[in-house]
Amino acid sequence: MEDLLKKYRNRIFGFMLKYVKIPEVAEDLTQEVLIKLWNNKNRFQDIEDKESYMLAITRNLVRDHFKKLTQEEKYREEVWLYVPQCDNNSLYREVQRNELNENIREIVNTLPDRQKQVYQLNFKKGMSLKDISNQLNISPYTAKNHLAQALKVIRSKINPESFLTGLLIMCWAVGIVT
Repeated sequence: MEDLLKKYRNRIFGFMLKYVKIPEVAEDLTQEVLIKLWNNKNRFQDIEDKESYMLAITRNLVRDHFKKLTQEEKYREEVWLYVPQCDNNSLYREVQRNELNENIREIVNTLPDRQKQVYQLNFKKGMSLKDISNQLNISPYTAKNHLAQALKVIRSKINPESFLTGLLIMCWAVGIVT
């Protein structure tokens, strides 16, 4: 099974890169394909046309990736309607951003060590899940789970009474506010 995955890994990556155009994203999606195949290895071994099966999974992940991007773009547009329109240099926006960053910092400091590490490597240093998994000697799937749990805790603990803070969190998460 490992030999088969190694054999097709570059082909899957090339297919991903052709469509997503960003090597890091292509790498992450390639890892997802390989993980799906590995997790379903018993069923995979019964399939006669393994190459077609792998390419079908690859196509589906590319489609899902673009569907998610489209949904995020629609969400961004909806959220942007509620965000006060003011200068990027506005004191108001800067105070809100500083407050948000401080709240997130405090919450991150309460996370379990491994979740905190994965979160900081991903958001502070911009590392991919694959790079994080290599550095921490854990599987990419485990890194993804730690990051998901960290984000879940942050979302649940951030000041829920503040609608504007909530909107700014969403905007910050999708890259509208920096």
